[in-house]
Amino acid sequence: MKRRGKLSWLTIIWLLVMIPMTSPQAQPRSEDRDEEETILVGRISHVEGEVSRYVPDEKDWVATVKDTPFGINDALYSDKGGRAEIIMPNSTWARIDGDTQIQLIELRGDVTEIDVASGVARFYNKGFDAVIKARTPFGYVTGPAETTFDLSVGDDSAEVVALKGTVYFVHNSANTKFEVIAGSSSILADSRKVTAGEARTNPYWHAWNSKRDNLWAKRMRVRGKSVKYLPPRLHHEAYVLDEHGRWDRVYYDGAYRYFWRPVYVSAGWAPFTVGRWTVWYGDHTWIPHEPFGYITHHYGAWIFAGGFWYWAPPVPFVRVRVGPPLLPIPFFWYPGRVAWIHFGVRVGWVPLAPHEHYYCHRRWGPHTVVVKNVNITKININIRRYRHLRRAVIIHRNNFYRVNNYGNVRIRHIRSNTITKNYRVAPAVDNRIIKNYKNIGEKYNFTNVNVTRKPPRTAVNRIKRNQIVAKRRGNVKAKAIRQNVRNMQEGRVEGGARIRPSKVKERVVPVNRVNRPVSQGKFEEKKLKTKPRSRTEDQGQGREKVRRGQRRKPPRPVRRQEVQRGDQRQGRRKVQKVQRTKPPRVVKRQEDQRGDQRKARNKVQGGQRRITPPRPEQQVLEGQKRRETTQDRQLQQWQQGRQKNRSNRGREGRIGRGFSRPDSPAPGGTARSRSRLGPGKDRLGGRNLKRF
Repeated sequence: MKRRGKLSWLTIIWLLVMIPMTSPQAQPRSEDRDEEETILVGRISHVEGEVSRYVPDEKDWVATVKDTPFGINDALYSDKGGRAEIIMPNSTWARIDGDTQIQLIELRGDVTEIDVASGVARFYNKGFDAVIKARTPFGYVTGPAETTFDLSVGDDSAEVVALKGTVYFVHNSANTKFEVIAGSSSILADSRKVTAGEARTNPYWHAWNSKRDNLWAKRMRVRGKSVKYLPPRLHHEAYVLDEHGRWDRVYYDGAYRYFWRPVYVSAGWAPFTVGRWTVWYGDHTWIPHEPFGYITHHYGAWIFAGGFWYWAPPVPFVRVRVGPPLLPIPFFWYPGRVAWIHFGVRVGWVPLAPHEHYYCHRRWGPHTVVVKNVNITKININIRRYRHLRRAVIIHRNNFYRVNNYGNVRIRHIRSNTITKNYRVAPAVDNRIIKNYKNIGEKYNFTNVNVTRKPPRTAVNRIKRNQIVAKRRGNVKAKAIRQNVRNMQEGRVEGGARIRPSKVKERVVPVNRVNRPVSQGKFEEKKLKTKPRSRTEDQGQGREKVRRGQRRKPPRPVRRQEVQRGDQRQGRRKVQKVQRTKPPRVVKRQEDQRGDQRKARNKVQGGQRRITPPRPEQQVLEGQKRRETTQDRQLQQWQQGRQKNRSNRGREGRIGRGFSRPDSPAPGGTARSRSRLGPGKDRLGGRNLKRF
């Protein structure tokens, strides 16, 4: 009996061991490390201007946008006015300026290796144990924890400027290291020599980075509820969840848990609707068009409870939870955890519950099933097992790669029985779902915007070389990089060496000139570092244009003598040529003749006040001269009227001296004086006597 009991227990143990080998989660170990190891993925958090991404499958460039992934072997090229910001999951950041080409070589928990072929880039190492390795054609830079540095790579030289901490530059020719300290001289190197440079950066590039730093500092000061529920590596995204949603206590899977729900969405909103699908790393990856879309569609999982869609955040690998209860979802990045269904010309996807398996071409994390083109047709999946099948997003297959919002083309009001009966599940999108799938180039687009300018074919040569080097070598660890730099011999800076400053040619050309040889094109050379202007110099192109406009020869002033000598027509033409403004209203002569001089003078002055001369002193002077001409004409008319009044008063005086004339009696029988001097002060023939 004891023997039978032991055999039965051994049989049970053997079955328990064999079950994981046949389950969908277990996969045989592969020689391809991309399928075996978990892949870390960065994020392009900000894009300005036109930034292109190289697609190896198409051997072409496509436009990239904000909230797109950035992984190993991804290469970016920014146009003249393009800039981008990249955030890695190991707390290392990178920013690129215009006319810059970079490529991610390695991304691990403790290493970020990026190749800078040309242009300007700034690197931030905000981690505690990670190392940044920035490669150039002349050497590479290593930035330990808590360091920031600028790297300018030109056609003939490269320059390293330390902004925070101490970094090291390793020269390729002699395999020697050079220490670069923040606040000290920079390192300028070409293919043979190394010398000291001025520790300054491009003022416009530095101002843009300072603006981005201030923006992130403001975002990190916002401390809401999201910080309590997110892993430390996602704390920089807490502000997005606080601004666009709220945390609710929801009963799910036998317990009350805290989930996040978006509040500023349209009625009937569902995950994986506002955005688009694109093929990246062989799998269909979600490109969100919502501010909260990146973190909620690539980490954690979506659940439906209480009539709403909720997002369940991930948790770190080892963590003793003291706070609110959360679902035990591992902290991994996924392209888009959905299941694919199809029927005829319709294609759809179902958001996966936290513990449902995700079929993909690479091992992104737990609960994934790696499929290959060999066995993809042999996989049969029961459609009834999906928890959110009733809320599947179904569209016409012609709209799959053409829109940025599937909510506008979504086919609604499909019964769950119809989906269960007619639709089939596919592990991945292929020719069975999308007709002529292999020949569709639109599947690699990240947006509907077409690239108008692309780098020439020669820019792809370095990308291919980096891919070969990264594939041949083994795993790169931060400890090995530090040890290698520590054992290197320190180099000697050549004080009198003349090295050409970092300059790069703007090689981005229109699409129709991409295949032409570089020798046939004329490219402008751009300085990667410009000297900052002093306070006395004009800053910016706007002031330079104003200064150029002020250098123009001023118009010839109109001389007053031309008007005074009687040549009024010629003088008037010159005045109108300098200042084409509406002339003042001409005072009618009748107003002057009837003696209302005050009213006429007010009209003249009012017309002059309405005309505001321009600011230039010459035109102000011309306006004054014109007003003087008008006043002279009015003064001449007034003097003529005054002489006429004097002649009348003289005639009345002669009449008064011949005889005395009493005042005319008033209606009451009393005499009223008409003099302005008052009663008793009238003098016959005096000047104050008013004419009758």
